[in-house]
Amino acid sequence: MEPFEKRMERKIIQVKEYLTYLKNMPQIEQAAEVIATAFETGHLLASAGNGGSASNADQLIGEFIGRLNINRKPFGAVSFPGPAGFTAVGNDFGYDQVFARQAKALLQKGDVFVGYSTSGNSANVIEAVRAAREKGATTIALCGTEGQLRHEVDIALVIPMTDPQMMEETHLFITHMICDLVETRVSKNDPEAFRVH
Repeated sequence: MEPFEKRMERKIIQVKEYLTYLKNMPQIEQAAEVIATAFETGHLLASAGNGGSASNADQLIGEFIGRLNINRKPFGAVSFPGPAGFTAVGNDFGYDQVFARQAKALLQKGDVFVGYSTSGNSANVIEAVRAAREKGATTIALCGTEGQLRHEVDIALVIPMTDPQMMEETHLFITHMICDLVETRVSKNDPEAFRVH
């Protein structure tokens, strides 16, 4: 078995390579533009992820309801779904519908849905994207080069890797980049907003 130090060294090199890749990824700014426009026009941002990606989806929403770097008003954002909704929908309609049912209930034209999936084949995220598009929402995905999800959305933030752990870490980095761009733009005309970080 490869020693821990060697595995860490290899991971650090990979992280540097992927972060360099992100510098030439216009989809990050495109996603931020769409989300900022939604907030500025009184629309909703919703997000969901499967498995470990659920944490990244929650992180995105938490930064907008709370704050990243700027103390300002909260933005309209929701993570799909809470435990009661998750278990109720899963029981009655199947696990692949746990996010789609909320998309159908809450989203409308002008809203934005962000789906996270390292495999790109999470049926519940794909079904949510399809439901969001039917409602007229703009759809964004954070995924890898594998799977169907990247073909289902308006903006795909595709990371060229297959290691789920590395992908989740890179997705979190992208999430914070998007939050910074959105928060800075939407807060610039708010006289009560001030930078804390």
